[in-house]
Amino acid sequence: MNTTAIIIAVIVLAGVIAITKMLIGRNLQAQALDNGKTVKGIVLPLRLQAYERMALYLERIEPTQLVMRVHANGLSVPQEQNLLLTAIRSEFEHNLSQQIYISNEVWNDICNAKDDIIDIVNAVAEQIEDPMDGQSFAEALLIAAAQKPVVNKAMASLKADVQRLF
Repeated sequence: MNTTAIIIAVIVLAGVIAITKMLIGRNLQAQALDNGKTVKGIVLPLRLQAYERMALYLERIEPTQLVMRVHANGLSVPQEQNLLLTAIRSEFEHNLSQQIYISNEVWNDICNAKDDIIDIVNAVAEQIEDPMDGQSFAEALLIAAAQKPVVNKAMASLKADVQRLF
């Protein structure tokens, strides 16, 4: 075998190796892209569902909605206060796992809204002179909540985060 034939064979072999590497690299890139699309196809609906659930949570703990859902005639202030706080906390616990799908900023805003509403409920309950007057408590709570719409900031943060997804 002459030297020229060996050089040509080495060049051809190097070319075959280079082309094979390039084809394998493209195939791996295509697979990675497909895997990314699959992950996005699974995760995006879960994230949207989490945002929907947290929007519903915020609506449900908004004091006007909360009082309308929980209030019953004949309850004392401590009874109504307990029902309201239990509803807020149980709704929160039910949606606790959604935090893995939403941003930390939004989650913090939701937690702050929950805490602020709990503070409002407790502060209003302390101000009612007649502990047997649950009706006055409910009315005072609605007035206090109207003066401090704490759910609005968390809801705005949640909506802005969803818009960033698209």
